[in-house]
Amino acid sequence: MPSTSSSSNKSRESIFSIRSILKVMTTIKVREPDKRRFDRLQHEYIAVSGEKITQQELFSKILDYIEESKDEFFKVKISKLSDDEIKKFRRLQEDWGIETKEEEIDSIVYDIR
Repeated sequence: MPSTSSSSNKSRESIFSIRSILKVMTTIKVREPDKRRFDRLQHEYIAVSGEKITQQELFSKILDYIEESKDEFFKVKISKLSDDEIKKFRRLQEDWGIETKEEEIDSIVYDIR
């Protein structure tokens, strides 16, 4: 007859294995027009690639793509300044010849005392 501790260990191992394969799922609210656009994108992907893709997989691919091209994404989608305005702003920056430590910058920017 197996010892209790051995059977208890196997039990723990099984529970650990099950827990390690569980995936965290969440739901996000999406506007109906965006949901239709996402569905259309999924169907276009299938038509172009010839392979099926779940919405979860497509969402992951979109995030991967955006992460790879973050700078362009932020520039296009978030910056309200034109390239000329950004260049003009950067020309205003100058070196004042004062050496500043990182901690000093944080205390000034975040009002930390």
